[in-house]
Amino acid sequence: MTHIRQSEIAEGRGPSGNFDKEHLKAIHGYIFQDVYEWAGHTRNESPIVDGARVEPIGNLSKGSTSFLHGSRIDFGLDEAFKPIRDPDVLRAATPEQFAERAGQVLAELNFVHPFREGNGRAQEAFIIELGRHYGQEVDFTVISKPRVIEASIETTNDPSSPAMKHVLEDAINPNRREALRAAFDDLEQCGEKPFEHNIRTARPGEEITGQILGHDDRVASIVTDERIIAVDRADLPERLPDDNTEVSFTARS
Repeated sequence: MTHIRQSEIAEGRGPSGNFDKEHLKAIHGYIFQDVYEWAGHTRNESPIVDGARVEPIGNLSKGSTSFLHGSRIDFGLDEAFKPIRDPDVLRAATPEQFAERAGQVLAELNFVHPFREGNGRAQEAFIIELGRHYGQEVDFTVISKPRVIEASIETTNDPSSPAMKHVLEDAINPNRREALRAAFDDLEQCGEKPFEHNIRTARPGEEITGQILGHDDRVASIVTDERIIAVDRADLPERLPDDNTEVSFTARS
């Protein structure tokens, strides 16, 4: 049911708003309206569920990551939306500039974790709508869950980390999306489930060492110790090494 509602939002049939906390709550409420009585309510609120008022949730964590205390959610949401508060800046933004601002919002929203459940789906739908409004196509279907989890942890531990910006760049840039889809295909041909792996594209100047999973005349997939990286085929040696042999190079794009 939530997938249907997310599809409706992706088609532009979701709730409209001013890209603030009320808009985010409306999106959450739309996605989960068929599932939770408290859909659209943040965890610092006390909605009625099964005829009784539920208590707010203060402390919330996943694994070793702790999120913002419930008593500070309203403040946290106000802070999270600051990078997108000026519509003129967003209208004039390049895809890279938009990715930076949207990445900041996504990282902050993850730290605030305003809802009892369904934070990731609501946040992604919010960013997709933001992109649609300002002429940027954001496609999260090329972003795997392990990738998002890693970026969320990195930006929570270090707010200056560019990890979430890189997630947005991969979701916006058509060439990066194509490279990621090629990596997904390489994994499927090996009998793997792509969305169970941490997959991203290379960054300019990045030193990469790993084994070649697959390639064509445009892109290649490299398996490193930590993740799978989609790279430009032109960055690799013209003559590739034998299978299961490591290759080292510097990414240029």
